[in-house]
Amino acid sequence: MEQRCEDEVVQLHRFFQDWFNGTLPPTEDEFRRFSSVMAEGFVIISPSGELTERDELLERLRDAHGIWREMNRPGRIWIENLQVRHQVGDQVLVLYEEWQEIEGEPRGRLSTALFRRRESTPNAVEWVHVHEVWLPDQD
Repeated sequence: MEQRCEDEVVQLHRFFQDWFNGTLPPTEDEFRRFSSVMAEGFVIISPSGELTERDELLERLRDAHGIWREMNRPGRIWIENLQVRHQVGDQVLVLYEEWQEIEGEPRGRLSTALFRRRESTPNAVEWVHVHEVWLPDQD
């Protein structure tokens, strides 16, 4: 279960990078990589404290296809320091750093994510809850 969650975090963020850069076609089949792993009732809390529920998040992300390309600002996303913090039955809590670099300027978030087993998804887990905070500037 731990490896499934780690693979999911890395692979989904690779999807985000490719989606925002517009290197994936904006098809429902490609978007399903994201929509199929968000649990019913999923919520994310952004670093600013905004709570976004699943349906709104799906809409926002769908509309963000190619946004970095349109701004002529290609970017990359990567994950560091992923660790499983707790596991109970089919639920796993992970902590990881998400880094984004746009035009040579990296910015990091510390994210906590709750997963639960769901065999029909690419890594047999689904995202239940995410809470993000900004990492301090790395001067």
